[in-house]
Amino acid sequence: MSTKTEATNEEISAIDQAIAKARARQAAKGGNAEGAGEGKPKKAPKEAKPAAEPKRPRRTDEEKAAIIAARDAERATRKADREAKRAAAKAAKASEAKTPHMSKVAKAASKLPALSASAQSTLDEITANFSAAEVAVLAAHLSHFNRVKATERALNQTVKVDDTVRIVGGDARFIGLVGTIAKAQRIRCYVTVEGAKKPVYLFTSEVELVESASTEEPASESAAAVG
Repeated sequence: MSTKTEATNEEISAIDQAIAKARARQAAKGGNAEGAGEGKPKKAPKEAKPAAEPKRPRRTDEEKAAIIAARDAERATRKADREAKRAAAKAAKASEAKTPHMSKVAKAASKLPALSASAQSTLDEITANFSAAEVAVLAAHLSHFNRVKATERALNQTVKVDDTVRIVGGDARFIGLVGTIAKAQRIRCYVTVEGAKKPVYLFTSEVELVESASTEEPASESAAAVG
């Protein structure tokens, strides 16, 4: 009987040793049989889902109509602004555009000589009180008068080199200017005018004598000629 008991105790002791060894091995690996898996990282807790936003209340028909009306009004305002800008740009472009015929008339007017105060007053009175037909007839009479006077001057006066003359006809840019005869012909002459790039070519009837160049020879030159 005692022999069986001793054998049983030995078996129990062997089992205990085996369990102890197994636990030692498990502890060496970082865990034991009972707490296997304790070395693994724990999973992060799940984030709580955000609370759902409350649903917007449904708009009433009046609110919908008000929103549509406001949107239509804004569109109409933007459209009116665009049309106004286009109209202003078109008007500005039209004002800047030059009518070909009127630009020529304006260019010709810029070349006219200045009028005296009395002449300008007379012209203003004529253009304000006379009809277009009367102005045209008066202009024809004035042109004829100028022609008569020019003919008289051409017949009755001669000019020579170095004479000082006033331009009274021809190119309107030079009318009223005083210059010097650079070259004289029978009915034509060339007048040197300050500021002009070259002598002005005119009829002798289109200038009036201001001062005649001296025709007397110096005494020394006369004596030399006689000798």
